[in-house]
Amino acid sequence: MNAAPGSTVDAPGGLTGLAARYATRTSAALQRAAGGAPVVGVVGRDVPAALVAAAGGEPFRVPPRERAAAEVAVAAEHLGGAVDRAALLVAAAVLAGELDPLRGLLIAHDGEGSVRLHAVLHELHRRGRTTLPVHLVDQVHLPRESTVRFNVQQVLSMLRTVEAWTGGAVDEGSLADAWAQQQRTTAVLRDLHDRRPHPAGPGGTVALHAYGLAAGAPGAEALPAIEAALARPVPRRADGLPLWLTGSAPVGDDLYRLLESAGAVVVGEDHDWGDPVLTDAPAGPAPRTREAAAEVAVRARLVGAPAAATSTMAARAAATAAGVARTGARALLAVVREHDDAPAWDYSRQRAAAGVPAALVRGAAADDPQAVLDALAVLRRSA
Repeated sequence: MNAAPGSTVDAPGGLTGLAARYATRTSAALQRAAGGAPVVGVVGRDVPAALVAAAGGEPFRVPPRERAAAEVAVAAEHLGGAVDRAALLVAAAVLAGELDPLRGLLIAHDGEGSVRLHAVLHELHRRGRTTLPVHLVDQVHLPRESTVRFNVQQVLSMLRTVEAWTGGAVDEGSLADAWAQQQRTTAVLRDLHDRRPHPAGPGGTVALHAYGLAAGAPGAEALPAIEAALARPVPRRADGLPLWLTGSAPVGDDLYRLLESAGAVVVGEDHDWGDPVLTDAPAGPAPRTREAAAEVAVRARLVGAPAAATSTMAARAAATAAGVARTGARALLAVVREHDDAPAWDYSRQRAAAGVPAALVRGAAADDPQAVLDALAVLRRSA
């Protein structure tokens, strides 16, 4: 999706620096990796970044980025056509060799697309067709103690893999350092989260940039840019429509820029590049052993905000209603890409629970800026 004419990521104050760092976070991570930093790629929300750091890695959540049509077509030949575009774009980056400087790629089992992505990349690596090793973090999402035990073993397996990739070792000191950095990052993002509903708070594009940068750069680089943006917020439109966004996780920031240039203010969302990542961060003091750390991370994720592919429709509807009430959103917009069907299944119950005007843009229309703007115009008239 292209941004609306006249929209821009350049703005006074902190937003310019934050937007620039957001836009260049992939190239910056690859430069760090090429220079010898133990950068470990992450795909999906279920990979506990603090534990990657404790095992000697520098976690970098790989954003899907638009690529040449020919590269995406090659990825589709391997993954098949009926897969979400986000997975295709990550596969295309691996197949093109763009991510080769990384030590490896951890892929969460958070949907059909990610499972297929892992299976294909693992097989290609086994055959020597690609150089980037991959590992599946196969956490499941059921409210049972057996789930906790299974997921802990998955996370421990991940730790052994990251240690092998980086030469690091999980110990009490590395856990303490990783936990302290995670808590600093969470505190800054929590401040942003809490400010968003207020008229003088940051807009949705700023929030998206902050969450993306925090997941894609070391804290020492990310946090100053985020804090600067919060210290010098860009004024929002007084007549902006407070909007709750649901549906597919966006590719880049075009959707947010489009909506906010057209008079909306995205005050909250439920996709995994936004507010829900805050709910996964473990609280409390740093664990002293890898086993304890794995269990803490697993339990935190199990009670995190519900995701479309791994939660019930009832849980998703309740979370939407709570989010709309907390933020004062006056409308609900669902934008669901083709081949990412799970969010669309939730929409009817979300609409009923939210109690505000709602609209669904689905399939090919989700990539059409005019279709999104038409839906927004209907919401503005109804709100």
